[in-house]
Amino acid sequence: MRFACALASMLAASAAVIAGCGSAATSAGTSATPPARATTVASPLSPTPQASPTKKPRAAKPPPAGDGGGTAAPGVQKSGSGKGASGATTVVFVDVGQGDATLIKSGSWTGLVDGGPAGSKPALEAALAKLGVRRLSAVVVSHMHADHTGGLAHVVSEWRPRTAYVAGTPTSALAGALRGAGSVVVQVRRGAGLRFGAARAEVLSPAGLSGDANSDTLVLRLEAGGKSFLFTGDCTGPNEAAVGAICARGPPIDVLKVAHHGSRYSTSSAFLAQTRPRVAVICVGPNSYGHPTPATVGRLLAAGSRVYTTWKNGGVTFNVSAAGALSVSFGRSSQPVKKATAAGGAQSDGGAATGAAAGAASSGASGGTIVYVTRTGECYHANGCRYLSSSRKRIALKDARGTYRPCSVCDPPI
Repeated sequence: MRFACALASMLAASAAVIAGCGSAATSAGTSATPPARATTVASPLSPTPQASPTKKPRAAKPPPAGDGGGTAAPGVQKSGSGKGASGATTVVFVDVGQGDATLIKSGSWTGLVDGGPAGSKPALEAALAKLGVRRLSAVVVSHMHADHTGGLAHVVSEWRPRTAYVAGTPTSALAGALRGAGSVVVQVRRGAGLRFGAARAEVLSPAGLSGDANSDTLVLRLEAGGKSFLFTGDCTGPNEAAVGAICARGPPIDVLKVAHHGSRYSTSSAFLAQTRPRVAVICVGPNSYGHPTPATVGRLLAAGSRVYTTWKNGGVTFNVSAAGALSVSFGRSSQPVKKATAAGGAQSDGGAATGAAAGAASSGASGGTIVYVTRTGECYHANGCRYLSSSRKRIALKDARGTYRPCSVCDPPI
């Protein structure tokens, strides 16, 4: 009997201990606050708190830049392959004579900005072969003048660019070549962003189309390895002013492709003050227009730019390393232009024609300068301008000034 009572007492004591433990656990649970459980939502990519309570989640690996997959961010169009996107970028101003053609290679992406005049095929083929190009990722057409597009149809047919960026309607020959190559034609305007391998490009002009090819030039600012290139085509007038205003908000331009082959109607002092180019390249060859004009070269030198021309230096090649180091090499002379002197029939600073350009404007019987207009045109021209039609009419320069504006292609006297 005493054993049974003792056993009952022991069992009662054990139950009390167990009950006390349960009460202590409940008390501890109500006094401690578990914020992680209250504020954190479980995710399949988040680590479990039990396994690693302090370890940061691993960020998802982004897809290769410009790989053509997924959806591009607003305002950014993907172009070509991004393989090797962390590599160097090469920009080659090809010597095609009086015209523009620039190759850009970044990683495995290769593009061509303009294709030079007719007859540019040998120079373009040599430049493409030197870079080991088998197929172009894209072509960029600044505008549809023949000294920028004359050599493009052949290049498009042979190197079949996947994309063509334009501002305006391609010429019939170029449009046919693009269709035959299966290229996608993309109309771009100011603010569009493009990815060229490791490099990024932004369209700075045009905002819209005015109908004047030079004014509507597609202008690109390229950023590669922390270095900037500005491709201006034949940009002039209000659109040049707009481009300058945009560039003024950023760092200086490292390499400027001088607009319109050094014409005096582009590359104003105000534009240079806004863009602050360290190096300027003028794509030019023998011509009767007086390009590059001493006035433009003088403005570039006064702005502190180191000036090269494809006429004097041959092809000019810039390499930007992955670390951002910039180097330059030349097809011929490595000496920059040092004086604003007449070259190839350049105009004098006062605007009087010299050399080959002197024959572009004739003198009337009274000694006044004669220029030419067409029946429906808005510009006056020098004799021999390719935009003069059979309806051309002689007119005194002094009479043309008040009614017509000077042609931006042939650089008539002003």
